[in-house]
Amino acid sequence: MDPTVGLVLIILPIILAFTLLVFLHKAADVTGVVVWFLTMVIAIAAFQTDIPIAITASIAGIVKSFPISLMVATSILMMTFMQETGALQRLIVFFKTLGGGSRPIQILLISLGLGLFLVGIGATPVSMLPPVMLALGFSPLVAVALPSIGYDPLTTFSLLGVPVDVFQVYYRDATGVVLSASEAGSVFAVYMPLITVGIAVSMLWIAGGKKLLLDREGLFLAVICGVTAGFSAIICNLDFIGLTRLTNVVAGALVLLVILLYTRIRGRKLIDRGQLSVEDEKAEKSISLIRASIPWIILVVLSLVTTLIEPIKQFLSRDLDLVVTFGQVLRGSEIVSYFVSTKFLWQAYTLMLIATLLSVPFLSRDRQVLRRTMRKFLKRAPRPVLAAAIFFSMAEVMNYSGFFLDALGIMNPPSDSYNNMIFLLASATAGLGILYPALAPFLGLLAGFISGSETSAIAMFTKYHVDTSTIIGANAMVVSASNGIGGGLASVLSPAKIQNAAAVIDKIGIEGEVIRYGLVVALLMTWATAILTMIQALPLTITVLVIVVIMAVIPLLIGLALFLRGHSSEQK
Repeated sequence: MDPTVGLVLIILPIILAFTLLVFLHKAADVTGVVVWFLTMVIAIAAFQTDIPIAITASIAGIVKSFPISLMVATSILMMTFMQETGALQRLIVFFKTLGGGSRPIQILLISLGLGLFLVGIGATPVSMLPPVMLALGFSPLVAVALPSIGYDPLTTFSLLGVPVDVFQVYYRDATGVVLSASEAGSVFAVYMPLITVGIAVSMLWIAGGKKLLLDREGLFLAVICGVTAGFSAIICNLDFIGLTRLTNVVAGALVLLVILLYTRIRGRKLIDRGQLSVEDEKAEKSISLIRASIPWIILVVLSLVTTLIEPIKQFLSRDLDLVVTFGQVLRGSEIVSYFVSTKFLWQAYTLMLIATLLSVPFLSRDRQVLRRTMRKFLKRAPRPVLAAAIFFSMAEVMNYSGFFLDALGIMNPPSDSYNNMIFLLASATAGLGILYPALAPFLGLLAGFISGSETSAIAMFTKYHVDTSTIIGANAMVVSASNGIGGGLASVLSPAKIQNAAAVIDKIGIEGEVIRYGLVVALLMTWATAILTMIQALPLTITVLVIVVIMAVIPLLIGLALFLRGHSSEQK
């Protein structure tokens, strides 16, 4: 495969996906199916992938998507059931009273603090929070965008630290070095203070434009909350603390505590019932807050028990693990199984389903309520689930592009390494030399956009980042981790996550508009990640320092130019 032609072909489905979503306003599931099919055609026709392997990789991608796709399904089920029983409305009324009507406090309390906590225990803000934000008076765009971006701040530690686990495995396979959870988590945690502050501030911009962005109180609180969440990640991943898996949970709880203390210090009401309407008061009287919270309480308890009690964790995740095998693959000189370890009884989607079922006796046994729940669930869930799964399939086809079956039915890598999409994409960037570490987060962003998952971004590119970093003398662990950070920042661009959020409030079709806002945030934060990667991954020579300074100045100059342009337009 000619490298230039190959790169064009690899980028083509990505450009098509962006065009369909942003400019043609197609839904994420429709877009996903189209770009998956195009990727299959390119892999088979241009990269000489055997058709059975392309199909097998697609199926394996669907199975690999279960932690995300089935989580989408079960979270929509829970939220629909809570909605039908009035529990969700009761929680919304409670959230309405928080912050004394202050928009910045509501945004940071719900989308940042509560969002961090939910994604930490394995729940999904994109399924749970859009109805809350919509009920608080935010537009559908904001109600979808804020929970989507709320996935980003500490996404490496989401779902009880799954991305960290995957990083340990792929880094070990690439280097032979076995990292503890704290060692792996610490590499990511260094980025967190900058990322969380940037995300918190961007939430104000998305929700209220310049007005909220320039609000002194809101900006101050956003910085404080971001710093709290960021340094919580660093502390939780210290070796003697060892709370890597609960990083998001701790950070979310501390952000909520900071906001509580802030309101107390300022002498403001944390709870102001003056914000409630007559309908809100009816909902408030219909069910107690504790009872309405039962599904979430059960979910938190299940998450903590299955994470912190080691025998239970080992029994569910290892002893009862369901491994799905898709054949055999030649890796170097060794033949290994091509398998996916589902750990289905230990996954967040199973806990979510159990929590929903266990809450039924407490919320409603009315068959009509259960029927309405299932009817709405079957209407809302399929398309977001398909969107989540199909992008994983696309990523897996790219991973196995160029592979062929031998006479024994074993999958063999291409004799020409350039016939593999991932190798070609990664190796094409190695020629950048000293600039390569700055590109790694953007490759992660690209992989995260394609697959909708930081985990997939880590799986796709870790080996190549290790190999290339070794060649140019960069810190392979830092470069590989920055790839994961970029993949996490793609959450705000992920068609699957955005469609999930849109489906919960019955607004499928606004994904492209959300991505327009998210693209600005994702690119800025990935650029900041690239700067930090350059500083950490390479010796601080004069050349490196000059590059870092230039990289830091570029967004400032662009921002100044946009500000002056806007100011000039206002004067006219």
